[in-house]
Amino acid sequence: MEPNSKKSKMSNNKFKQHNKKYFQAKKQQELLQVGQRGFFATCNINEKACVRECYNLLNHYADALYGPEKAPEEKTPDPVIGKDDKEIDDDDDDLEAAAAKCKETLKHRKMRFQNVSTKTNNCIFIRTLLDDPVALGKHIVNDIASTGVSMSRFVLRLVPIETVCRANMPDIVNAAGALFDKHFLKEPTSFGIIFNHRFNQQIKRDQIITQLAELVNSKNVGNKVDLQHAKKSIIVEVLRGWCLLSVIDNYLECKKFNLAELANPNGKKEASSDDPDAKLQTVPDDPVSKSDSQDEESS
Repeated sequence: MEPNSKKSKMSNNKFKQHNKKYFQAKKQQELLQVGQRGFFATCNINEKACVRECYNLLNHYADALYGPEKAPEEKTPDPVIGKDDKEIDDDDDDLEAAAAKCKETLKHRKMRFQNVSTKTNNCIFIRTLLDDPVALGKHIVNDIASTGVSMSRFVLRLVPIETVCRANMPDIVNAAGALFDKHFLKEPTSFGIIFNHRFNQQIKRDQIITQLAELVNSKNVGNKVDLQHAKKSIIVEVLRGWCLLSVIDNYLECKKFNLAELANPNGKKEASSDDPDAKLQTVPDDPVSKSDSQDEESS
């Protein structure tokens, strides 16, 4: 009979062997980077389901607008007849090296849409390779508004972002300057600034609104502030050390890209004809927009 000490040692080793796979390090996720563009989404608790819905939404509408995403073509060398065994072995090695290279390329190739970490709860950022995410975002909200079908349960807002920069005033002003050249140089228009911040108290609301408004006016003196019916809305989303910037036409009319409100503009859910006792329910608000770490202001 084996001693108890030996049994306990064996059982401990067995426990460690069986549980190694449960304690493996998580795959490192790509982080936000300067110059990225994509889509900023807010959700209600279930972030994994929100990411899955974002992929489904974006790929569905992108395939309709731009066609299916094409995978990189794999090139294989043509077989050559009349070689000796040594040359054939060399060709086999070349094929294996080419196959390994293709696998590595596929592993690191960038997809049309890719989730990147914001390190902020209920805040999702989907990086895109599209040149103009705003065009796709407008197409999505227009289709949802016309059909009344949001195709999402967990995604609350889905806002296209044109550029990402560091969350400090010099970088924000530089990034905004290049962005405003595209939107505010030509014809005078009305504008408003939508500012939200999460887990960042360094960027002050009054400071950023004042500087960005002055920057817009410097592009064209005819640009005017309109808090209620702005034709162009400047989106400023500060997440920890990052700032997401975008300029969107008719943002307020599009319910601030809230998919649930776009699908149900009256804010009520119609009672089923089969259930006479069904009560009307209001569309839930975005919990992120009411968090203690965020302000939302216009100027």
